[in-house]
Amino acid sequence: MIRRARPALGLGRTSVRLSLQFAFLYAILSAVMFFGAYWMTDREVRDWIEDQMRSDAAAFQRVYDGGGQSALVNRIAALSEFSFENERIYQLRGQDGAHLAGTVIDADAARAGEHVFLPVASVNAGSALSSEVSGYWTRADRIGPFWLIQGTGDHVIAEVLEALSIALVAGYILVISAGLIIGQFVGIRTERRIGSIIKTLEEVARGSLARRIPAADGDRDDLSRVSGAVNAMLGQLETLLESQRQIATDIAHDLRTPLQRLRQRLEHMQRATTGEDEDLAAALSETETVIATFHALLRIAQIEAGTQQSHFVPVDLGRLARDVVEIYQPVAEDEGQALTATIPDGAVGMHGDPALLSQLMSNLIENAIRHCPAGAALELALEEGAKGPVLSMSDDGPGIPADEMSKVFRRFYRVEKSRTTEGHGLGLPLVKAICTLHDARVSLSSNAPGLKVTVTFAKDAAA
Repeated sequence: MIRRARPALGLGRTSVRLSLQFAFLYAILSAVMFFGAYWMTDREVRDWIEDQMRSDAAAFQRVYDGGGQSALVNRIAALSEFSFENERIYQLRGQDGAHLAGTVIDADAARAGEHVFLPVASVNAGSALSSEVSGYWTRADRIGPFWLIQGTGDHVIAEVLEALSIALVAGYILVISAGLIIGQFVGIRTERRIGSIIKTLEEVARGSLARRIPAADGDRDDLSRVSGAVNAMLGQLETLLESQRQIATDIAHDLRTPLQRLRQRLEHMQRATTGEDEDLAAALSETETVIATFHALLRIAQIEAGTQQSHFVPVDLGRLARDVVEIYQPVAEDEGQALTATIPDGAVGMHGDPALLSQLMSNLIENAIRHCPAGAALELALEEGAKGPVLSMSDDGPGIPADEMSKVFRRFYRVEKSRTTEGHGLGLPLVKAICTLHDARVSLSSNAPGLKVTVTFAKDAAA
């Protein structure tokens, strides 16, 4: 059986593009969520620091209420002394702004009840500062007749946000990586199912009407619904075509035996007749035509059934073409025509049924001989095309009108000007059936003048 090469999984595939699109969407949504979490954390940490300083101010107020100025000064001095690398600063000022205790803060930017940022240069703590501190978030509160100024190093917020940033970036990379991996997995799985559907349809198109799309276990998604609908359609199509084919085959089989007997009787009568009986000869000729028609119908039915693929073997098209042309050259000469061949010297290999391929070439040549007048030039050409072997039959005869080229592959269809010539209208339909079996494409075109029939075989069919 001829198989098409399955395209590699790429950006052109719907499943891959959808996976990448969803991964991109997840990346955007995750980035928005992570930035939102970062902003909310920064705000919450600042609020927490301010609440802590507000709580500390209330505690200092209780110290002042219980022990007066001396207790407040001692407590602030002790806290300033034991603050590690001055991560927390405290200053107590008098009503006139004089420094009473704690860290010396040069700037007067701290205002009552406000959260103000002071650069580290504005603070004279008298000892080394943490290298991570670049400034302080300060707050001024009234404690009795005094002003209490507190500050918390900005490294607290920086460290929290740094840890959060690392977690968010790692989580973001993890989400994107997981999204791409899962998306690729889903894309490959979906592509396999789509490939299974395509493979089944291709095999059905080549005549294997009994083929069905395999059902995926446990899946009830859209592809399963499509597969079920396609399988139901293929079942009906198989039933209808089988019924039609069986009717045609039965008629051909049932009539072939009586027609054979009729021919034998006519031949017996012709031999028994002493003279020349024109009516008897005409009846015998018509009988031969009818029998040939039924043989052609049976042949087409067998080919369309796909059973002939079991006879596929490596074939040299060039050798077949030379043999067929050699047989038909004397026939063309008898009709006053010239039949030539243009065939490469080397082998043109492919996989197919040699008998059917010979039949294809014979039909093309017979069709040209039958419909071309004396003096016509006929040529059978074979070449190695980019997509596979290309066989063509051209002549300089009357040709076929462009609007009828697509109709001549119908069974029993004959161009109006050809109805007076011999034939039963099954030559080109048989060619079409053989091409379909071999996964080839047949087309008609004008030879200006005349007709050119081109058969392009699939590249995968090449041996």
